Amino acid sequence: MAIKPILTVPHEILRKKSVEVVFDKKIREISKELADTLFAKGNPKGVGLSAPQIGKSKRLFVTWLASDPEDEPVPEDLQVFINPTYIEHSSEVTFGPDKDDPILEGCLSIPNFYGPVPRFEWVDIAYESVDKDGELISKTGRFAGFSARVIQHEFDHLEGILFTDYSLKYDLPVYEFIGKKMKEINKELVKAF
Repeated sequence: MAIKPILTVPHEILRKKSVEVVFDKKIREISKELADTLFAKGNPKGVGLSAPQIGKSKRLFVTWLASDPEDEPVPEDLQVFINPTYIEHSSEVTFGPDKDDPILEGCLSIPNFYGPVPRFEWVDIAYESVDKDGELISKTGRFAGFSARVIQHEFDHLEGILFTDYSLKYDLPVYEFIGKKMKEINKELVKAF
């Protein structure tokens, strides 16, 4: 396994815009590192990981979402996104399926901190991926609901954007998870991220 440490704020690479890549042996290796690192992560378990989070300023991320939301993901559910671009997105943004109980997003690079983030309800993206034989394929896809949220979060990493940037932009709360309780933190601390 090729497990890598996950960079945390305020590491400078998390704020850099990533560069497009050409699929080669090195990109195949980074894809494996991302997958192995994501599979190994626990407490909290992650659902996505971008190349900048393991110290590579490359336009590449992986997601690990079960095909059925009621199930736990299996290794075959891993998706690799190389050089993703938005084609189209919904005009509506959401904080989750229940407007009175927003989803609190977290990030493996900002451990123990969570906050509501406005996201498009769905996104269409074009990207390259790797098939089961390890060959490069071009794909397009529409992602909706929680999958769309994860895709947008990971895409933001490629742009040097963290979920806390939305907290500052829209004056939204950020919570720190301490023990079994969440406590709202001061916005000045969020600016340090």
